Formats: sequence, C-alpha cells, structure tokens
Amino acid sequence: DPFGGNLVFLHGQAWKEMRLKLSNQFTPSKLGLMNDYVENIMKKTTNFINKSIQQNEPIEIVQMNVNIATDVIVQAVLGIETDCFEEKSLFSSYVAKIFNTKVNTKLLISSVAPKLNDLLNINIFEKEVTRFVKNVMRDVIEYREKNQINKNDFLDAMIDIMKTNENNNKKVEYFPDNTRVPDYSFKTILAQVLVLIAGGAAYTTMAMVFFLYEVSLNQEIQNKCRKEIMAIVNETGTDIRPEDVSKLTYLDMTIKETLRKHPPLIILMRKCTKRYQFRDSKLTLDPGTLILAPVRSIQWDPNNYPVPESFIPERFSDENNTSIDAGTYLPWGLGPRMCLGQYFGRLEMLLVMSRLLRNYRFTMSSKTEVPVKVCKYTTVVTPDPGIWLNVEPINQS
Repeated sequence: DPFGGNLVFLHGQAWKEMRLKLSNQFTPSKLGLMNDYVENIMKKTTNFINKSIQQNEPIEIVQMNVNIATDVIVQAVLGIETDCFEEKSLFSSYVAKIFNTKVNTKLLISSVAPKLNDLLNINIFEKEVTRFVKNVMRDVIEYREKNQINKNDFLDAMIDIMKTNENNNKKVEYFPDNTRVPDYSFKTILAQVLVLIAGGAAYTTMAMVFFLYEVSLNQEIQNKCRKEIMAIVNETGTDIRPEDVSKLTYLDMTIKETLRKHPPLIILMRKCTKRYQFRDSKLTLDPGTLILAPVRSIQWDPNNYPVPESFIPERFSDENNTSIDAGTYLPWGLGPRMCLGQYFGRLEMLLVMSRLLRNYRFTMSSKTEVPVKVCKYTTVVTPDPGIWLNVEPINQS
C-alpha cells in the first residue's frame, strides 16, 4: 500500500527530511495561486447554489463542500481542475470513499498497530481509489513532460525531486536512527499526494460544513461576518483576495471558534521519542509509547473554555487570544508535527466563506436535526445523515 509511506506514518530523521521537502511547497509565499483555485471552483459552486434556489430546495452542504475542497486541493497538488459538481464525477465518487467507516478503521489500525497493519497487508484506501489517483498523477506528469509544461507548482517540485532520485540511482540507505532514507520514487511521491488530497479534502470540508452550520444558527454572527466582508469588498471593488485576508479579523475568529467547537479530528496520535517524566508526578512515558490526545474533550473542557457548548467567536479576539493555552487548542495539532497544510486550509476557508457570505444568506432547514448528530467510529467528524440549509441570494445593491 503506497499510502503507508506518507509523511503521517514516517518517524525520526526520515520524517524530518520528508517534512522539509513538502513544507517548502506550503509556505504562505507559495500560496499565491490559491485565489485562482478558489475562483475556478466558486463559479461552479455559484451555478449549483443558484440552481437549488430556483428549484426552491434546501442545499445539503456536506457534499457541496466536499466538491469545493476536493477541487481546490487537487488543483494545488496535481494542477488540474475536477468535475466534482457533475453527477458522474470520478473525483467526487472516489473522495467520498475517504469518509466511510472502513477507511477510518483501517487508518486507526495503521496508526495504533503499524506492525499488525503490515502483517495483515491492510490497504488504507480501496485499491481502486489508489489506482485512480496513481493513473491521474502519471498521466499529468507524462503530459507535462511531453509538452514541456512547467507551472512552478507542487507537482513540478515533486517531478524535479523524482528526477534527482533517478539520476543519483541511490541504493537503500538508513539514517543513524535506523529510519530509512526516502527514495523519492514515484511510489513515495504518490503516497504524499494521496495523504494531501485525503487530508485536504476531508479536513477542510468538515471545517467549512460546521462553519456554515453555526452561522446559520447564529444569524447575528453571520451578519457581522458579512458586514466585515462587504466593507473590504466596497473598498477594493473585488472579491476578497489573499492579500486582504489579514483584514478579516472577525471571520477568522469565527473560523477558529468553529474549529474549537467542531474539530474535524477526534484525536491526535503521537509517539514518544524520549523518556519523559510528568511534573509533580511519578508517571513517566518511555520511548515508543503511543499517545492519544482527545482533541474535542480538551477543547470542550469548561476549565479551558467557559460555556464550551456555546459558539462565541470573541474567545479568539486579540484581547482574549493571549489567555488561551496553546495546549488547549489543537485543531491543527501542536509542535513540530503540526498540520503541514494549516496555512493552506486557513486561506482556503477565508476565501471560500467570504465569497459565500458575500453573495448568500444561510438559514437552518427543517430537514436538519439540531444539534446535529455525527457518525460514530470515524477519525474525521462527519454529520449523520447530513446538514441541509436554506439559501437565499443577497441583493448586491
């Protein structure tokens, strides 16, 4: 299973080297193309929403946001647009498989008991999903090389790394900590592409879904976000661009509170690398110990966030932000293994949500049960059966 060689499952020096290679492609300065990615998919999203409005039907926002997030991450990683809003979209159908219980169970086994995973030869995704992404990636690479196309994007950087690997023709080597030196073969790069698409689509989808859910329940908050957005739009005469997002302080606070109340990941898994003794305690952790951090429980602890069940963006105002202990806010993880795509995901959410709230008002549909129920036994929190919202256009005048 090529997925097993991705950054998430690497450790030690092997992880450090791969992390450095990938993180260079996701710095804020490298995200200049994000506006183009969002513009492309928002045209399709607008058509989809307007069609639903004309038919006087509520919109199921989980699938809508799956389509948006999938298109953006695939553009960023593979440099191609998807047809996710089309009924027979292959990308949409394959990405949907990421959310099913089987995948999440396999992922949990692979993280908790990697040796058992190897023994049972468990594939994280169904083979057809891996095969589909592999074929698309190979076709895109062949097309670029044949037509001498260079977009200076993530895939081009990975192509250069693979070529360097082929030229060096290196034998299998190991770091001093006995982790294997990455070979940067097609299979190794495919593993990174798979985890970026899976993580980028699943995580960002649920963050945007629960954002819309909360602002539909809290119209005053939605109006305040929209007022902030329109002030910038009226000043610039255009949609929000990457250079404008620093002005979206309240929208950013609202997204942070969404991730506090509805963290897409239930738990964080880490492995102890050095012996650690807790302060004022005889309890110690030995190297190799697996550590599970219950993200939602920590972020719903009233000692950390008073009235945790309430949706209060002001928790993250400049005035209050300094009083938040970093160890109590974990939607992106913490420390050196913090989510590689946090800048990417945050920018995507700000650009997408600013466009949606500029053009549409969202209210709760009677089809949606409040409070929303979520699927059990999944690593990515997913509404069950879904969330439906009423949508009406905003009079731009």
